[in-house]
Parts: sequence; C-alpha cells; structure tokens
Amino acid sequence: METVPATFGFMMPEPGYFMAVKYLCREHGTLFIADEVQTGLMRSGAMWAIELDDVEPNILVTGKGLSGGLYPIAAAVIGAKCGDWLSEDGFGHVSTFGGSELGCAVAERVLQICARPGLKSNVIDLSSYLRQGLDELRAQFGDFFVGVRQRGLIMGLEFNHPDGAPHMMRELYQQGVWAIFSAHDKSVLQFKPGVLWDKALADDFLDRFATALARVTPRIKQDPEFGQRTKVG
Repeated sequence: METVPATFGFMMPEPGYFMAVKYLCREHGTLFIADEVQTGLMRSGAMWAIELDDVEPNILVTGKGLSGGLYPIAAAVIGAKCGDWLSEDGFGHVSTFGGSELGCAVAERVLQICARPGLKSNVIDLSSYLRQGLDELRAQFGDFFVGVRQRGLIMGLEFNHPDGAPHMMRELYQQGVWAIFSAHDKSVLQFKPGVLWDKALADDFLDRFATALARVTPRIKQDPEFGQRTKVG
C-alpha cells in the first residue's frame, strides 16, 4: 500500500488507519508492505512516511529518490522475520538488473544526506512556509484553487474543475515548473518539492504558481464544467 496514494490525488489517511490495517494483517497472517517510492526519504518529515503512523511494515519498498535521481536503483527492505530465508540462500532472490555497485554507492550517500539532523528541520520549516504561501494564493484565487492536501512536502493541490490539474500542469510547464496531475483525480495536482529546497526557491515557485493561477483562472471559469468537480473519497 502507498502510504499516501499519489495517483489517487494524495488522499491523506485518517489517524489510526494504517494501525488498523497492520492489525488486520497480523490477524490474517498477511504481510504489510509499505510502498514508500514517492513518500519516503524524509519528504514527509520522517525518513519513511509510514513512521508517522507508528507502524512498522514487514517489507518496505523504495526507489526513485533513493539515488537522488542520479542513477537507477530501487530496494525492498525486508524485516528479519520474513527475510530469514535469505540467510540460508542469499542468491534465492535475484533480479535481471540487480546488483548495481554504483547504484548502491549513490544510494548510500543519499541515505546519509537524508539522515542529517538539519534536513528534517528544513523539511518541517519549508512545509510550513510553502503552506502559508499557498493559503495566501488560495484566498486570492479561491474560486478555482480550493484546497491543499499535505503531509510535509507531499502535497495535493485541489482545483474546482474536473480537469483543473492538467490545465495548471500545462501552464506551470510554461513557467518552468514540472508538476503532474493525479491520474485518478484530475482535479488534483501532485506537488512534491525537494527536501533540499530553501526559502528563496520556495518564493520563486510561489511567484510562478501565482502567475499560472492568474492565467488559468479567468479562462477556466468560462468552461461549463467549472465548479462541477467530483469529490473523490
């Protein structure tokens, strides 16, 4: 399970949800596998977002940011109980493209960076700073930009149109910002700033986002589907 499902529009889990899922897994002899490909590596304010729910998965899957975007690598982190068989036959789990020494070296460096004490503080401060700026823009463009779903630097930006996010994605691209719409809820834009951003870069983004809103809002308000957004979840 994705800790925060990206293609579903970053719907945020209710408090206690994953604890209940873990309990059901235990009751039925099922492994809990946490997909942290997009939510891991401090982006939530914790090394792994599932930690914020006080849940320890049996297996954790990570990738993409594991190499800082520099080299292809992914990993399955397996707990001792369900990974015992690897001590008996370490070659029992193989992969066509596995065993990358260079990828592992890059990933090790990324993990060292993510474990820096100052990085967590930066994520927490930056999350608050960006949210303040986004809320100010929401007050200005609230008829179109209607909400922010957030867990640290994992954000879903909600728009009052069933295809609002693709419209914003297109305009943001013209402004030099890459953010993708959520495949299963195109009213929500996925916004995932980097953990090493500073306030100057955040201000730059907010300026570009404001420009995109100013250009898209009057145009999209003429669309017959404006205001007919279907709420998911």
